[in-house]
Amino acid sequence: MEQFNRFYLWGVETKYHMGLYFSAAVSFKGLVSVLMGGWTVEILTLLEMLLACFAFACLESAIFPHGKEWPKEGQGKRVLLWAALANLIFAGCGWALCWFPGIPLWGALVLLLILEYCLAAMWYALRLKEQRDTAALNQGLRRFQEGA
Repeated sequence: MEQFNRFYLWGVETKYHMGLYFSAAVSFKGLVSVLMGGWTVEILTLLEMLLACFAFACLESAIFPHGKEWPKEGQGKRVLLWAALANLIFAGCGWALCWFPGIPLWGALVLLLILEYCLAAMWYALRLKEQRDTAALNQGLRRFQEGA
């Protein structure tokens, strides 16, 4: 049962991150479509985006495990790996699967800059959450030690 509960909680946390990435991807796709004169997003593109976001969220949970303290050594390498995978998955899928057809080169560069900004914001959020969780664990440990 413990194994199931861990898997279930992993799924909840991973789907939450997948949803964040998916809503960002769909919003960008919709905005770019409107700017390019279109008003629709194809269902196949939505499915591709959903699968790409799920794959990235799964990889992210392997790099930064949920509910575990992240050791300080090697943290920079994990952040670089996370950012590289994000660029590979989102920029790679955007290009290979033609998520933004007809976009000029300068527009693609702007989208890449927006991706980098969003990744920095997400990393900051992940880091704040980890710091908050660590502080809560430390506070609980202090209360336990004082009561013992």
